[in-house]
Amino acid sequence: MRYFKCFLILGILGSLTVFSGCQSSQKREAETQLIPDDKKSALSSQLTQNLVQAFGEREDEVVRHYLKESIALLMASARGHTAGLGSVKVVVLETATPYIAAGIVDTIYVSVGMLEAIHYENELAFILATQIALLKEQATVRNLANLQGHELGSSLVTLPTTPIEPASDYLTKGWFQPGGLFDFGQETYLKAERTAVEIIYAAKFDPRGAVTFVQRCSINPFQQQMRALGKILPDFDSRIVQARESVAKLTPLRDPIVTSQAFEERLQSHLQVKKAKFKTKKKANAARGKS
Repeated sequence: MRYFKCFLILGILGSLTVFSGCQSSQKREAETQLIPDDKKSALSSQLTQNLVQAFGEREDEVVRHYLKESIALLMASARGHTAGLGSVKVVVLETATPYIAAGIVDTIYVSVGMLEAIHYENELAFILATQIALLKEQATVRNLANLQGHELGSSLVTLPTTPIEPASDYLTKGWFQPGGLFDFGQETYLKAERTAVEIIYAAKFDPRGAVTFVQRCSINPFQQQMRALGKILPDFDSRIVQARESVAKLTPLRDPIVTSQAFEERLQSHLQVKKAKFKTKKKANAARGKS
C-alpha cells in the first residue's frame, strides 16, 4: 500500500510537471503571437516612415551597401546567435545626433552622427552586432507589446493573440526617450552587448572595439551628444566593466581586424565628403541670404 501511494504521488507530480510545461509552452506561444508576422511588417514600415520623416534619410548607396555587407558578415559568422533572422536591412538617418536602434522586423536604424563617431571598423562591428542581438531577441516587438499591455491593464502573456491597434504615439514620437519604443531596460541592453562581443569575435574582429567605443561614449564631446540616447542605456561604468570582462574571457585572435581599407574608403571618407559638401552648400545659402 505504501508503494502504491508513492507511485500515485509520483504520477501526480509528473502530471503537474507536464501540465506546467504545457502552460509555459502556451504562454511562450501566446507571447510570440502578440503581433502576427503580417502585422509586424505593417508596423515596421510605419516606424521606418515616421523615423525618416522626423530625421531624414541618407540615401547613399555606397554607405548603405557597405553597412549591409558588414551586417551579412556578422550574421554569417555567428549563426548560433543569429539563427532565425532574415536578411537585415539598414536605414541611415540624416541627423548628427548619435542614434542607433533595432527595428520591428529585420531593420537597423543608424544615424549619420553615430557613424561619424566611430573611429575603427571593429567598433562599427560591435554596435551593429548589438542591434543584431536585439533583433534576435525581438526587443522592439516585445516592448511594443508590453506598452500596449500597460494600456489594456494586462501583462505580456495574457494579452489576446489578436491585439487591438497600439497607440500611435509609440511609433510616431519619443522613440529614444525613457518609456519610449526603444527603452528596453538596462539588462536587455547589457545582454545584447555581451552577445555582440561574441558575435564580432566569431567574425574575427578585435573584440576590444567594444571597450574603446564605450569608453569614447563616456567622455565629452561625445558624452554630451549621447545625452538623449544615454537616458535609456545602462550607465557607462557598467558597460565598460562588462565589455572588459567579456573580452578577457576570449582567447586572443591572431591578426584580428581593427580596421580596413574598405571601412576607410567606403564609410569614413564617404561621410566626410558628404559632410564637406553640406557645409559648402550651407555657406552658399548663408551668403545668398546676406546679399
